[in-house]
Amino acid sequence: MITGAAFSAAVIGCGRMGAFTSANMRAYSPGFWFPLAHAEAFAEAEGVDLGALCDPSNEALLRAGENYGVARRYTDHAALLADFVPDLVGIATRTPGRAEIIADCIASGTRALHVEKPLCSSPSELARLEPLIMRGDVFMTLGALRRHFAPWREAVARARSGMFGRLRAAYGEFGESPLLWTQPHAIDLILLAAGGARVEAVEARLGQVERTGTRVFNDPTVLSADIWFENDFSGHITRLPGTDFRLACETGQFAVLNNGHQFWQKGRDRDAPHGDRPEGPDPYPRPALVEMPETAGPTGTLIPIGQLVAALRGDPEAAARNAEIRRDIVTGQRILFAIIQSHLEGGRAVTLDDIDPELFIEGRTGANPA
Repeated sequence: MITGAAFSAAVIGCGRMGAFTSANMRAYSPGFWFPLAHAEAFAEAEGVDLGALCDPSNEALLRAGENYGVARRYTDHAALLADFVPDLVGIATRTPGRAEIIADCIASGTRALHVEKPLCSSPSELARLEPLIMRGDVFMTLGALRRHFAPWREAVARARSGMFGRLRAAYGEFGESPLLWTQPHAIDLILLAAGGARVEAVEARLGQVERTGTRVFNDPTVLSADIWFENDFSGHITRLPGTDFRLACETGQFAVLNNGHQFWQKGRDRDAPHGDRPEGPDPYPRPALVEMPETAGPTGTLIPIGQLVAALRGDPEAAARNAEIRRDIVTGQRILFAIIQSHLEGGRAVTLDDIDPELFIEGRTGANPA
C-alpha cells in the first residue's frame, strides 16, 4: 500500500473541461457538480499535487497556469512526459489523438487517468487501448460523472431493491443530441443500471451522417438507440427533451430530472394486497417527489479523483469499483461504435462483434471535433 507523500498530477487540455468550467454549468447545475474542471478538482483534492499543465495553445496555458499557480507548462504531451511523469493525469483534449495520449501516459508510468468522453475515435484505437486500460495496475475514470453522484446512484439502488418489482429498462433523455458529445452520458448511466450484464444487441437510427466509406466526419444526432442486454434488461436513448434519466420496473419507475434538480418515483408495491376495491390498486399512481439524497463528502470531479487516489494507495474496495468502471468505459465506447454501425446497416440489430474495424468517427460539429 502506498502512503505518505502527495501524488503528482498533470492536466492535458486546458479548455472548458480541463481548466475552466462553463458559465452555464455554474449558473444552472446543482452544487454537487462542482468542482467540475480537471485542474480545479486536482487543485482541491487531498493528497494530490497539481504539478504540470499541457495545451497546444500558449494562451490557454498562460491563463490556466496563472489561475492555478502551475509553473510547468507544455504545448506537447510528449515533452511533458519526457520531463515529468505524473501519478495521475486528467485528459481533456479533443477526441482525435486522445488514444495516443492515453497510451503514452500509461507507457511512461502514469497509473491513474481521468479522461473526458468519448475515449477514442475508432475500434482499432480501442483495441490497442483495452489491454492497457484493463491492466490490474492501471485505474481510470471517465468524464461521464453522473454515476458518481448521489441522486443517480440512489435511483439505481431503489430500482434494484425490488420495491416495484424487477428492474426492466433504463431511459436516457438528453434531447436530440450528438452521439459523441452528449450521448456517452446516457450510455454510461444505462451501463450503471445494467450492473455488468452482457450486451446482446444494439439498434439505432441517427440524423444526417456525413461520411466517405467507413470514415464519418460529423457527430450525428441520435434519433433513437436501443441497447439489449441479457436477462431481459434494456436501455433506450430517446429524443425527449431535457436532461433526465428514468428507470422502469415491473410496477413503477424512478426518475432523476433536470440534471439532478429533482428526483421522483411512482408506482405500487408489486406484492401489495389489492384492497377492498374490486378493480384493485390504483392503476395510475401519481409521481411523488423524493427528498434529494444527501451529498456527503467530496463532490463533483473530486469523487472520481478520490477513487483514483484510493486505488493508487492500495485500497482493495476502490480498486474493485474501478475495475467495474473500466469495464463500462470500454463497453460504452463499443456501444457508441455499434450505434453508428447499426444506422449504417439500416437500423438492424448488431452485436458488439459486428462493428467494422475500419470505422473512424471524426465527430465534427463545424470545425471542431468532439
